[in-house]
Amino acid sequence: MDFRETDQIPVYDLVRNDGMIEHFYGSPITMENKEEAVYAAIRESMDMTRSIGFPAEPRSYADEETGFRYRVERWTSWIVERPFRDVDGLREWVKGDILRKTAWSDENAFAEESRARFMDKQAGIGDDTVILLTESGVGIDYAFHCAGLELFTYLLADHPDLVSEWLEAVFRHEVKRVKAIADAGLSPVALTFGDIAFKGSTLFSPDFLRREFFPRLKQLNAVFHNAGIKCLFHSDGYLMDVLEDIVAAGCDGLNPIETTAGMSVKEVREKAPTLFIAGGIDVSQLLPFGTVDEVRETVRRTIEDAGGVGIFVGSTTELDNGSNPANILAMIDAARGYR
Repeated sequence: MDFRETDQIPVYDLVRNDGMIEHFYGSPITMENKEEAVYAAIRESMDMTRSIGFPAEPRSYADEETGFRYRVERWTSWIVERPFRDVDGLREWVKGDILRKTAWSDENAFAEESRARFMDKQAGIGDDTVILLTESGVGIDYAFHCAGLELFTYLLADHPDLVSEWLEAVFRHEVKRVKAIADAGLSPVALTFGDIAFKGSTLFSPDFLRREFFPRLKQLNAVFHNAGIKCLFHSDGYLMDVLEDIVAAGCDGLNPIETTAGMSVKEVREKAPTLFIAGGIDVSQLLPFGTVDEVRETVRRTIEDAGGVGIFVGSTTELDNGSNPANILAMIDAARGYR
């Protein structure tokens, strides 16, 4: 992260691939051994990771406080039912959510629980792999995930002041959470995020992002920096139109450099030389369908495009079950064997 030469190119990723886990663990992953298996795979394969998770049995559940219903399947979950169906219903729900976020005052208990969870996971993977302290968003992902992108867009058009108030309430809640847990003694780096782009463009106009997103991102990064913690910024998609804004907001690194969305490690390095890079190896086409030789060549080229320093090799989001385990192993081996 400081652009110093390392003894090997480090690897950063999220581990969600059954075949990869079973390779490093040496046995099939089950509901009984899932924690032990995941920890073993991360310990053997990663120099840095975040959001350590475990496979779950399929289930549905409801959040009584918010009214949402969720479905969980193996490595992921999603909303299956919202407590509103139109903009009027969303508007009333948002008013209640603003009150919930503003009233939150459980920082001390949260900090104790968060620290205990972090220490458990660090003990599970050992001291040679860094875990990002937390994942911290400024509110926009939360808002359009809760609302659904379509209803969020209509709400923004009809009630822009309410959306701005909502985003601010969510952001202030997050700042309180971060201040409660920020501890450089646990980890030197955290993830600040906002999935603000898709292929070829940002999801929202740069003007909107400069009004509602980047000022809050800058404040959030400053909270971490004041605690001595670096900030790796995550957004999928094409970010070149707002790359200068990402740098100006105080981000230290950028992830995941989604190449199939039009991103280029070489271009990011040239235009934003202060950002360390994490990612760059395509997980939508190359890791699922490419050959081992193609993966190795892409890793070599990616490292050299980054200048050989300030880079963590990894996928362009996460190592999920869509990836060929042989290609994952080739990516890791090519990074660690690069000279």
